[in-house]
Amino acid sequence: MALTFRQLRYFLVLSEELHFGRAANRLHISQPPLSASLRQLEEELGVRLLERNSKRVAMTPAGEAFQGQARRIIEQIEDSQTLVQRIASSATGLVRVGFTPAMLFRGLPELLKTLQSRYPGIEIQLIERNSADQVQAVTQEHLDLGFIHSMPLPECIESVTLSDEPFLCCLPTHHHLAARRSLAVRELANESVILFGRDLAPHYYDRIISLFHHVDVEPQISHEVSHWLTILALVANSMGVALVPQSLAKSGFSDVSFLPLNDSSTRHQSHCIWQRDTQHESRDLLINCLHEQLQIQLHQA
Repeated sequence: MALTFRQLRYFLVLSEELHFGRAANRLHISQPPLSASLRQLEEELGVRLLERNSKRVAMTPAGEAFQGQARRIIEQIEDSQTLVQRIASSATGLVRVGFTPAMLFRGLPELLKTLQSRYPGIEIQLIERNSADQVQAVTQEHLDLGFIHSMPLPECIESVTLSDEPFLCCLPTHHHLAARRSLAVRELANESVILFGRDLAPHYYDRIISLFHHVDVEPQISHEVSHWLTILALVANSMGVALVPQSLAKSGFSDVSFLPLNDSSTRHQSHCIWQRDTQHESRDLLINCLHEQLQIQLHQA
């Protein structure tokens, strides 16, 4: 176990007070967690920092030496915190961010709130566009960042994967298959299928068609649309069924059910993209923050 900022702070207060009760009061905690923190710190260092009995608490020579080191470490951490906060608060500029509607269910609003709280001086302008249009706009520097569905990207575009999720079948709640726990793509052979138009999302269109062709089914495409939410609305109104990424189950639509597919392992990815060789300080701050958030999500998974 590595040393923590909390252990150092608790030790410094205790070394100044030389009294567990007064130190705990200063720290606004009870005595047991203070004692436990000191014990863990001493075990980590392999030395005894304080001598204590029922009458007194005194520092050992090792404790006196460590007190100065701990104070310097905390001062350095606090100085670093002040520095980055000053940089964050002084960061300004406009960042034009493209997004597809489905990104609203992949954590984009929460991410933008985090970015704006960390960099309040940066103005974020949201621009709704489909994935192909975003790639073109980022390439032409009309957008600074894009949040898109997976698709082939030109060499000038850098990207980071935001999500990697399975496809689900979206059905009206009263559909005869909706009560199942899962279903196979081949069971949709006679169903009306709702899908994106290929001219808007050729990569996504071809991936969905391949799911049907893989099980020797020719899908009966009844409606072609341009937005994910339109697909869900049509399904809710019993206009057909659709294969959609798992995150859309968070959309809150009533009258629709989402079932796992038991004969397909195909997954759907979404990405954040930007122009690789352009300089944009505010955009790069947001990208760094995005990487940090993704690392946090990875460790929490």
